[in-house]
Amino acid sequence: MAAWFIFWVAAIIAIGGQIPLIVAAWRLYRQPPTAPAHIPRSNGQADLAWTLVTALATVVLFGFAYLALP
Repeated sequence: MAAWFIFWVAAIIAIGGQIPLIVAAWRLYRQPPTAPAHIPRSNGQADLAWTLVTALATVVLFGFAYLALP
Protein backbone atom coordinates (compact mmCIF):
# COMPACT_ATOMS: atom_id res chain seq x y z
CA MET A 1 0.00 0.00 0.00
CA ALA A 2 2.78 2.44 0.87
CA ALA A 3 4.60 1.62 -2.37
CA TRP A 4 1.54 2.60 -4.39
CA PHE A 5 1.16 5.85 -2.48
CA ILE A 6 4.82 6.76 -2.93
CA PHE A 7 4.61 5.90 -6.64
CA TRP A 8 1.58 8.12 -7.27
CA VAL A 9 2.99 11.03 -5.27
CA ALA A 10 6.28 10.83 -7.19
CA ALA A 11 4.44 10.48 -10.51
CA ILE A 12 2.25 13.52 -9.86
CA ILE A 13 5.26 15.61 -8.83
CA ALA A 14 7.35 14.49 -11.82
CA ILE A 15 4.59 14.92 -14.39
CA GLY A 16 3.55 18.21 -12.82
CA GLY A 17 7.14 19.36 -13.10
CA GLN A 18 7.30 18.49 -16.79
CA ILE A 19 4.35 20.74 -17.65
CA PRO A 20 6.13 24.08 -16.93
CA LEU A 21 9.20 22.82 -18.79
CA ILE A 22 7.16 22.01 -21.88
CA VAL A 23 5.37 25.37 -21.72
CA ALA A 24 8.69 27.22 -21.41
CA ALA A 25 10.21 25.28 -24.31
CA TRP A 26 7.13 26.00 -26.43
CA ARG A 27 7.40 29.73 -25.67
CA LEU A 28 11.08 29.66 -26.58
CA TYR A 29 10.21 27.89 -29.82
CA ARG A 30 7.49 30.43 -30.68
CA GLN A 31 9.39 33.60 -29.78
CA PRO A 32 10.39 35.95 -32.58
CA PRO A 33 13.80 35.29 -34.14
CA THR A 34 15.16 38.78 -33.56
CA ALA A 35 16.89 39.61 -30.30
CA PRO A 36 19.44 42.22 -29.28
CA ALA A 37 22.99 41.38 -30.34
CA HIS A 38 24.30 40.98 -26.79
CA ILE A 39 21.69 38.33 -25.81
CA PRO A 40 22.64 34.76 -26.72
CA ARG A 41 19.91 32.75 -28.40
CA SER A 42 19.10 29.11 -27.97
CA ASN A 43 17.74 26.93 -30.74
CA GLY A 44 14.03 26.77 -29.93
CA GLN A 45 13.37 23.66 -32.01
CA ALA A 46 16.17 21.73 -30.32
CA ASP A 47 15.04 22.84 -26.86
CA LEU A 48 11.44 21.82 -27.54
CA ALA A 49 12.51 18.46 -28.99
CA TRP A 50 14.83 17.72 -26.07
CA THR A 51 12.11 18.67 -23.57
CA LEU A 52 9.56 16.40 -25.26
CA VAL A 53 12.06 13.52 -25.41
CA THR A 54 12.83 13.83 -21.70
CA ALA A 55 9.12 14.06 -20.86
CA LEU A 56 8.47 10.90 -22.89
CA ALA A 57 11.39 9.15 -21.18
CA THR A 58 9.91 10.13 -17.81
CA VAL A 59 6.56 8.60 -18.77
CA VAL A 60 8.28 5.41 -19.93
CA LEU A 61 10.29 5.22 -16.70
CA PHE A 62 7.14 5.60 -14.61
CA GLY A 63 5.44 2.98 -16.78
CA PHE A 64 8.16 0.47 -15.96
CA ALA A 65 8.05 1.47 -12.29
CA TYR A 66 4.27 0.90 -12.29
CA LEU A 67 4.72 -2.57 -13.74
CA ALA A 68 7.31 -3.39 -11.08
CA LEU A 69 5.01 -2.51 -8.17
CA PRO A 70 3.85 -5.42 -6.03
